[in-house]
Amino acid sequence: MNEVLERRERHLGWVLAGAMAIHLIILVPRGPVMLAALAALLTGAILRQRQTHLPAWLVRVALVLGAIGVFIDQDYFRLASTLGDLGAIVGALLLLRPVTPQRGIRVLLCMLVLLASAILKPYPPVGATFVVVDVIVFLLLAEQIHRPAEATVSLWVAVTRSLRVVVPVGIVVTAIFWAFPNLSDYSPKVWSGFSGSGVLNPGNIAEVAQSRRVALVARFAPDQEMPRPADLYWRGQVLEVSGGMTWARYSREIDRKRQLGAAAPAPRPGIIRYHQELASNRSGIVAVLDHALYVNARRDDQDVVVMDLGASVLQAVGGGQLDMDVVSATSSMPDAPVAALAEGALAVPKNVRSDPRMQKIVKEIFHSSMDTQARMQAVARFFRKAGFRYTQRPGRTDDLGRFLTEQKRGFCEHYAAAGATLLRLGGVPARVVTGYRGGTWNPWMRTITVRDSDAHAWVEAWDARRGEWLRFDPTDFVAPQLAVGIAREMDSSMWPWYRTGISYMAAAVTTSIERVETTWNQLTSSEAWEHVDVMIFFALVGIAFVWLLRNLRARRTARSENRVQRLLVELEDIAARAGRNRHPAETPLAWLGRLESAAIAEEEKDVLRQFSAAYEEGAYRESRADDAVFTRLKALRQQLRRLWRRPYSLPR
Repeated sequence: MNEVLERRERHLGWVLAGAMAIHLIILVPRGPVMLAALAALLTGAILRQRQTHLPAWLVRVALVLGAIGVFIDQDYFRLASTLGDLGAIVGALLLLRPVTPQRGIRVLLCMLVLLASAILKPYPPVGATFVVVDVIVFLLLAEQIHRPAEATVSLWVAVTRSLRVVVPVGIVVTAIFWAFPNLSDYSPKVWSGFSGSGVLNPGNIAEVAQSRRVALVARFAPDQEMPRPADLYWRGQVLEVSGGMTWARYSREIDRKRQLGAAAPAPRPGIIRYHQELASNRSGIVAVLDHALYVNARRDDQDVVVMDLGASVLQAVGGGQLDMDVVSATSSMPDAPVAALAEGALAVPKNVRSDPRMQKIVKEIFHSSMDTQARMQAVARFFRKAGFRYTQRPGRTDDLGRFLTEQKRGFCEHYAAAGATLLRLGGVPARVVTGYRGGTWNPWMRTITVRDSDAHAWVEAWDARRGEWLRFDPTDFVAPQLAVGIAREMDSSMWPWYRTGISYMAAAVTTSIERVETTWNQLTSSEAWEHVDVMIFFALVGIAFVWLLRNLRARRTARSENRVQRLLVELEDIAARAGRNRHPAETPLAWLGRLESAAIAEEEKDVLRQFSAAYEEGAYRESRADDAVFTRLKALRQQLRRLWRRPYSLPR
């Protein structure tokens, strides 16, 4: 039976260590905490392979040092990050000891804290699906840990039992992810404008729009006038090389007018100031409210250079999340088309220009007397009246002529590519812009949260008479309900009561966490902290010393109790050889009393009476067993061994 228990303990140890390693890799940023936790798991694996473990006092010392190291490693206090780091360190160190049911549950709680801390971060790499699956795994592991070694339960039965908890947890988690703007789904794909490829293929944005991952959060000051719903376009990439339905960024360096200034402009109408947190992306493209005049970016409290690549396309040096102070203008962009760039934004592939279907459409919608705005209106009428439908799953759409004449089903990138191509065929310089549109408004925090599901593509057309690029969104003429939905989103008076309550709860939770973090950071950055941190360090050391002292005393008491029980077992072996067996349902004191009443010699009665009294004092009384009691029991056991040297039968 001991071999079964040992084998089961090693199996649970390997399973928990593997689960903890997966959580560390997915949820913990690369750094000292992750390396220390993985090193602890590796040490535990080596010890488990050799069927040994570290002493309990050494693990306790490591726990205290690990907790102190977590606080020392932090540049600034983040409640969620601190809880996650502590969960990672404690969970990994607990696996340096044998996996008992209590210790296994503690490891699961550490993984649960790690998961919760990742969810509370502004841009977590996990979403509702991961959380629900993780809860299922936690329940299965908890059942496995508490299940007796001799019990056998099939995996299907275990999963069925877990569903009673998983189903309500899944509903609650999904509702929380929908309600709170800081939570998101992980999206492995990042659409072309931010992936670094600079290519917009049909269906790229539609794929990413399936995700709820947070892309950016913009916060506006109380005295800042909010942008109109029609101006909520977040500019990312500009694509100027046309391939029909496929558009790409111009790869060569050319001299272009830059919009980004070195200093923030003075306040004036049409100028919007806000603070923005941007999620990490692969190429460093910075999406801001169209279009930016000034950006002051930081990453981990370090200044980051943001470059204007032309056409107000911004790119940050390096990767990772950004905190930015941004000034944007709602006015149109004045950078004129460059002749060296796509023939002044008029170039169209030969196969598209010579396509009879495209030539027919151009002849029907354009007239020679039209100016730029009239030609834009002609394209808008074409999309509005030709029976086009808005869908995220249009099927294969690589042929522009077929899309405009037969298929007539597409997402925003299809209509942007088609609209820009039609304008170019009509003699109007045009380009495709990819980014985001709209967002989730929270009036209490004055934030707009933009997700991958808000990914969008639109068109800019050059008006030579006005000397500026005019925004033209063909999707509005196919699906006008999108613009109506954004306008309703920005007007909280039109929300249903439950939406208002959810938005307020999200603001309350986020604001409370921010206040705790701000208070802690103010404390740690003050001059008084130079003395407070020393006091806290010695206080932690004192607490750790008292904790270790209490554990050592408890261990000594347990060792004393174990010594008493071991002497009782040895006495039972001696008595069994002498024919004085203990009955299976008989308590130790009842057995000793029966032996005393059955003894014939007075000396034997007296020794049994003394052993019973000493055993009761050592095993049951609050004073616990000290060395004197243990020594007396040992001497009494030796006397009974001598008295029971000749076996005989007890009377019944």
